[in-house]
Amino acid sequence: MARNDTTTSEATSQPRNDAYTGMLVVSLVALLTGGVLLYLDYSQYPDKNPPKVSKVAPEGPMPVPVEAPVPKEAAAPPKDAAKK
Repeated sequence: MARNDTTTSEATSQPRNDAYTGMLVVSLVALLTGGVLLYLDYSQYPDKNPPKVSKVAPEGPMPVPVEAPVPKEAAAPPKDAAKK
């Protein structure tokens, strides 16, 4: 008859913690820290609803974008062109 696991468990030792166990502990701590920080960030917001924003377009003309001024070097003609 074959031996069952209960008879051999006394002769074997417990498995040791290795790098993977350490990585599990580090990830658990990181998840708990992230959850606490998320709660602290969320708790800073007020409980009331934000104000409603009007979806109607403003009346009047659209503002025209202003062009950038031309640098003085590019606006002035080259000095050599006046001598020719």
